[in-house]
Amino acid sequence: MEFKIKKNDFLNSFKKINKIITKNTIFPVLENIMIQINKNMLKLTSSTLELELNAYIHKKNYIFYTAGCITVSGKKIFNICRNIKSNVELHFQLFNQKITIKILNSIFKLNTISYKKFPQFKIIKNNKEFFMSQLMLKEIILLTHFSIANNDIRNTLNGMLLEYKGNYLYGVTTDGHRLSLYKTHVDLHIHEFSIIINKKAILELYRLLNYTTDLIEIIIHNHYVSFQINNIILITKLINGHFPNYHDIILNTYTRCIVISIEQLKESLLKTSILCNTTFKGVYLNFSKNLLTITSSNQDDEESRDSFRIDYKYENISFSINVFYLLDVLNVLKNNTINIVFNIPISSIQIQSNIQKEIKFIIMPLKI
Repeated sequence: MEFKIKKNDFLNSFKKINKIITKNTIFPVLENIMIQINKNMLKLTSSTLELELNAYIHKKNYIFYTAGCITVSGKKIFNICRNIKSNVELHFQLFNQKITIKILNSIFKLNTISYKKFPQFKIIKNNKEFFMSQLMLKEIILLTHFSIANNDIRNTLNGMLLEYKGNYLYGVTTDGHRLSLYKTHVDLHIHEFSIIINKKAILELYRLLNYTTDLIEIIIHNHYVSFQINNIILITKLINGHFPNYHDIILNTYTRCIVISIEQLKESLLKTSILCNTTFKGVYLNFSKNLLTITSSNQDDEESRDSFRIDYKYENISFSINVFYLLDVLNVLKNNTINIVFNIPISSIQIQSNIQKEIKFIIMPLKI
């Protein structure tokens, strides 16, 4: 293997795949990136067994001498690249299972591991293939990712449901205590599907996506799904199992709907959360005539209280809610007000927007 490439052309692609590389004493090859080259393509690959990232560099951006494939430490490659000038040329050459990188007057010789020991997903067949805009997928992830569970024993809660039926695309996440739902009407020109994508892949997708209408290609195979975003392909294993029935949780009719300023509510929550219980993280929302009072207390018998005026003319009512669950919702909504809706007696709190009516958030009240 031998080729030359400018530092920026190499590093710009490498940065898009190196985020998933971590220390791994059990499978040290996963600390490496795979470099594969021929006269038509230079490919960089990183993997975590569950997730694979591939960056493709066009042949016009490198000088090709001989083909080859090898794996080398991602951390060392990155440290070499970030400590050299932007416009210099990197000369890669593989000899006796060591890769030599010549840069001006510097020479680096790195150990390698055979690409045969590097895990790669099988080539995905075009089982179900469709296109959607980067903007749409990035917005789905932005508005739902925070409700994904962390290592829950119910494995299906550890990812995001992406479902298409009746010309509606749904993005749904839940950790059992809250739920986020994104629904939009779109014609994807494909049969209905329902897949659960793991959290790690969701967060990587969000990092790779841009707020643009450029299309990405999505291919669903039996146990995998791939996303092609320009010159990057992300492949990940799907989570097997049945996602909870989210339709029964959504409140389509309700007895109470309270309109509240996002700015005022957020400011009040941030103040009162200072003294909330560190275990339950709960605050009380007390609704009385044209007034919302938010209170909290902690295990040290300390208390905080804040209030502001709202438009509310019903009976006095109060409930406790996880303050950070509520702040997660307020932080992603772009409009000025939210609707807090529920039924009496209160079994769940639903938060929705007047502007983005198909986006809904459910938070279960705390029982303290």
